[in-house]
Amino acid sequence: MAISSEDPTAEAREARTRATQVRGTRVWGFGGPTSGTGSHDGQSALKLHRGISVLAFLLCVLVVVVFILDGVIVPAIVFAVIALGCVAIFGWTSVQLRKPTDH
Repeated sequence: MAISSEDPTAEAREARTRATQVRGTRVWGFGGPTSGTGSHDGQSALKLHRGISVLAFLLCVLVVVVFILDGVIVPAIVFAVIALGCVAIFGWTSVQLRKPTDH
């Protein structure tokens, strides 16, 4: 017996709900109905975000050093704050990667 979309059985509704559930917390900047930290796509996105935050941190530190060598303090402080934000994102993604899946 085929399952029609007009009269779904309880099993079909449950399967549809499970397939569209977000596993874990949602991952920033990554779309899709199941882009939580517990899904494969979510874990891949977290690894990508973690790598980007490391590169951004290194670039910000380089820019801070250049500004300090030029004697310009205000932009150096701005980029230092951005570098701290990169450290925070790295920490958040590392914690989310270590969490077990909810299902």
